[in-house]
Amino acid sequence: MFNNTSNLLLQTMLYLAQTDNITFPVNYTADANNVILEGDNVEVKCYGEYGCFSVAGPWQDVSSRPVNLFPERPDKIAPRYCLYTRNNRNACQYLNHKDRNSVIMSNVIPTLPTYFITHGFLEGGDRPWLKEIARQILRRYDANVIIIDWEQGSGSPYTQAVANIRMVGRITAHLINVIRTELGLNVANVHLIGHSLGSHLCGYVGSVLQTNFGVTVGRITGLDPAEPHFSQTDPMVRLDPSDAMYVDIIHTDSRPFIKGGELGLGMSAPIGHLDFYPNGGENQPGCNQGMMKYINRENGSFYQGMRRFLACDHVRAHEYFNESVNTVCNFVAIECDSYDEFLNGDCFSCLSDTNPEGKICAEMGMRSLGHWKKYAPTIASSIDPNASPHIRLYSLTNGDSPFCTYLYKVTLNLANSQLSKDHGGEVGHFLVQLEGTDSKSKLLNVFKEQHYKPGSIHRRVFGSTYVGTIKSVLLVWNHSTTMNILTWRFEAPVIYVESLTIETFNGGQKLKLCPPKLIALEAGLSFRMIPC
Repeated sequence: MFNNTSNLLLQTMLYLAQTDNITFPVNYTADANNVILEGDNVEVKCYGEYGCFSVAGPWQDVSSRPVNLFPERPDKIAPRYCLYTRNNRNACQYLNHKDRNSVIMSNVIPTLPTYFITHGFLEGGDRPWLKEIARQILRRYDANVIIIDWEQGSGSPYTQAVANIRMVGRITAHLINVIRTELGLNVANVHLIGHSLGSHLCGYVGSVLQTNFGVTVGRITGLDPAEPHFSQTDPMVRLDPSDAMYVDIIHTDSRPFIKGGELGLGMSAPIGHLDFYPNGGENQPGCNQGMMKYINRENGSFYQGMRRFLACDHVRAHEYFNESVNTVCNFVAIECDSYDEFLNGDCFSCLSDTNPEGKICAEMGMRSLGHWKKYAPTIASSIDPNASPHIRLYSLTNGDSPFCTYLYKVTLNLANSQLSKDHGGEVGHFLVQLEGTDSKSKLLNVFKEQHYKPGSIHRRVFGSTYVGTIKSVLLVWNHSTTMNILTWRFEAPVIYVESLTIETFNGGQKLKLCPPKLIALEAGLSFRMIPC
């Protein structure tokens, strides 16, 4: 109940932040500091070196963005660019494209990879997660890391923040061009990383670099790109594959913006070259816990803790990306037509020369680029050359850090013996514990509660810790009683299992296991499945 209440609270907050309940005459803009008087062109507004901005055409849509504003003045938004390198990990240097000495005298090393990281609505550049990603990148790579702080333009109303990222995108593109012309930066080595509204901001940076300066950024990573005012819009309005040589997206809160009392803040549509949907792209594990957990994580701040609680699914995207930078675990994701098919094990091996029927596989997060380079020629040859590739990949995560998990597939065969038929089916669910050469997993609720009939086969993909080579599996069955009188039992509820097959991802190990003998598994008890 509290989850629904919290979603309604967030809906109300976001609605008020979006619209401000203001309407404007056709001959005025919403920018109180730059009012366009009657007789002026109300569809275009210019800001000196940053050019002109239109609110007509694709920028105005009755269904997707009924309120469309001009960006605020550059000096009002005043984005700041904070540079970290291995020579100044803890104290940033501020860069300003209008002060070229700030670039020339900085610690920027133009031959190194350069990362720009930015936040979304109602946030600023001082957020701990931004600095943590910067820290993780510098731990792994010798690089330039620049945090884009546009806090002065990210406040409410939401519609104004949506407009302001267009300006921040242009200012950022100008800064990158100054670094390029003054220091010789190769823009192909630039990686833009944005969360929520920041994702689309990065798209604008990429677009302006191409249009104004004739260069293409190497990579853009969109971390749960914002859905309100961007869903079903023209590619010019949102992040899309044309904005960089490679665009990867992590979707974590992709429910429709308002559906059944719940709120989704991220986009569901694929908008990159590779689109990752961990846990189906919504309802992330661990996001159904109490608000006090998040208040504690925010050092006791009720406001920040409440925001984190309400937007838990949304912020998981940058948490997953942060972990992906240095984890030894691979955030493996697999191409599949749907999340249900992925969970059912229909997509569990990777495309290769020896496995032409396999699916595209890639690591979610920082290391996805190498996988894209591997598969890009195959993808390009198999699609319409005029179409943009959108590859959907699915994966699983844990409910808390470390989030990365290893994928396993289990196939459960229920006995079709006479004993099993005579007893009939049962309602309940199965739990498994993997036992390997290195360790044991937790007891995992792999198969959902349902009716299990004799002779039926059940498959499921699940995530667990790495246990080494699997030797055996502990199987537990729990009986469930419902109000349906047909499920009631007057003798002990039991179920007959014939075999269980466990597979590690992409053909690493496949092991068929059987019970010690064909005996009934009683509810609440377990037996150890061993190699047949």
